[in-house]
Amino acid sequence: MSNRDLVLQALRDFGVAYALAEHAPVSTMKDCAVCEALLGAVMPRNIFLCTANRKSFALLLCRPEACFRTSSVSKQANLSRLSFAPEEEIRAKLGAYPGAVSPLGLLFDIHHEVKLLMDKTLFKEENLLFHPLDNTCSVRVSTQQFTGEFLKRLGYTVTPVDMEQIDEKRG
Repeated sequence: MSNRDLVLQALRDFGVAYALAEHAPVSTMKDCAVCEALLGAVMPRNIFLCTANRKSFALLLCRPEACFRTSSVSKQANLSRLSFAPEEEIRAKLGAYPGAVSPLGLLFDIHHEVKLLMDKTLFKEENLLFHPLDNTCSVRVSTQQFTGEFLKRLGYTVTPVDMEQIDEKRG
């Protein structure tokens, strides 16, 4: 069974309703606009981060247009000097590959090594879109079920991040 199939099965097992759309492979946020149009929801940018010594990991979900500053996110996450995690860590921690990184991959983080960070404004969205670890399809789930049933079943909490604060500093 593929990781995609395992994610979809977990959503069903956890009682998380979802809508699935198959599409051509997408690898940029611009490409993801097609997914948003197909399913009528926001697809967050998913950024997988780690500290320089690779002892701490974080997955940041933010609005596609949000300004990302590692110093501000690191401070809010209480993690020092976050930077982009290497591809092998994406595969090892989330069972994903670049272009298909998704919080649904937390299903495979059995040691809970990844801290989940989420832009505060995303909590206001009715639905969110994620790749089920495969960038040829997207699933729409309610934000409430994602932060509730899905994450709670996995034993995760979300650390809210104020991306607006970052945007204001842009000047």
